[in-house]
Amino acid sequence: MKKISLFLYLFITFNLVHAQNTNNEIPFRLTQYNNIVVPVILNETDSVQLMFHTGSDYISMIEKSLPKLKSMQINDTIQDVTSWAGNSDQLMSKNNSVSLGNQHYKAIPILIDKQSGYETDGKIGLKFFQNKFIEIDFESNKLKVYDVLPNYAQSFGKLESRYSNHTLYFNAFPIIDKDSIETEFMFHTGYSGAIVFSDEYVKNNHLLEKINPTGQTQFSDAAGNKIISKTGILEQLNLQNQSLNTIPISFFDSQIKIQRTNIFGGDLIKRFNWIFSPDFKTIYFKPNKHFHDSYFKL
Repeated sequence: MKKISLFLYLFITFNLVHAQNTNNEIPFRLTQYNNIVVPVILNETDSVQLMFHTGSDYISMIEKSLPKLKSMQINDTIQDVTSWAGNSDQLMSKNNSVSLGNQHYKAIPILIDKQSGYETDGKIGLKFFQNKFIEIDFESNKLKVYDVLPNYAQSFGKLESRYSNHTLYFNAFPIIDKDSIETEFMFHTGYSGAIVFSDEYVKNNHLLEKINPTGQTQFSDAAGNKIISKTGILEQLNLQNQSLNTIPISFFDSQIKIQRTNIFGGDLIKRFNWIFSPDFKTIYFKPNKHFHDSYFKL
């Protein structure tokens, strides 16, 4: 078994074969679980459905989908990969071609995971849109890729954002007990719900006292620590001059640290069209046809 740095593979320089038109429009399907699913062709042979994942920088396939693939070979292993569940070895397929819309990528490593969103064969991350403006257009159900910012973005709101460890973050303002609290959220297309608050946020803002739970589930970890997952309602969340109301939220009441990041999930993401700048330091957003949809029930 060869020990390979995951860092080396995830930051590999993609060999992009440019189409004549440098813009790209990729159709997607919004599932009932609020996941964005795009069609991808592997090695000019296998058609797969991948979840567009803003919390990832690479491409992966799940084990369950491997038997149907004719063109992909498992030919390497990465050791000591860190995930939510701890460290483990991870299988990988090297030197694949990937077709996404009218763009074609060569020499792409594909990681093998155990899970992805419902109705998908794996995930595809933001690395495939580097150095471009990318729009998530829920009106037309397309990912749109541009060399320059479209003129109509002038009608969008504008937020500062940051990109760290393959993940996109921005600030919004939850209203809790009539107080507006500036809060950093992870922009997470892989989460079906609306909002998850971190353990630190729950403690610092006294959510256990201020939010009336609408439900809870209790379980214990292997060490016997009691963990309570609670749901509740956030009265309001503000993104500049746009307000979302009576939002379902989740948080933990636990003896140990479970949730380290505040999450802005798919149930809120789908309510806006989004444009990310090439350096991911700016997000443009505008309400769309889903703005008043009923909230997803976890």
